[in-house]
Amino acid sequence: MSFAIVVMRRVVRRLLIVQILLTLIITLIYLFLQNSDSQYAALYGGSITISGTLLMAWRIARAGEVASKEQQQGYIEIYIGAIQKFILTLVLMAFGMGYLKLDPLAILVSFAVTQLSFIANKVDTSHAPDKKKVH
Repeated sequence: MSFAIVVMRRVVRRLLIVQILLTLIITLIYLFLQNSDSQYAALYGGSITISGTLLMAWRIARAGEVASKEQQQGYIEIYIGAIQKFILTLVLMAFGMGYLKLDPLAILVSFAVTQLSFIANKVDTSHAPDKKKVH
């Protein structure tokens, strides 16, 4: 397994953990300050971000596989993933606010806060030496 894949998995794992925790915290805040309808909306809003993160992680992994054969195709995979994430976000927002009739403010607040996790995601990307090797 390449070092890039190892780092990507670290980044995605930590990002998902932070997003899940933020979603749960916001959901609990809405539970205590508002009502249960807002709680579900906050949970839904955070889930939109988590869904987008999972989609992009899958696309980046595919891009790595494809790029080993043709670099241009790897770039295309990443762009397709970005477009899919944008469309997924719009569809899930519209579905939650329109069809499910969830509280729009709670969805947007939870979505926005979990999006901030991309800024705060710091993962060690240094290439640690193999412990089995003797120097």
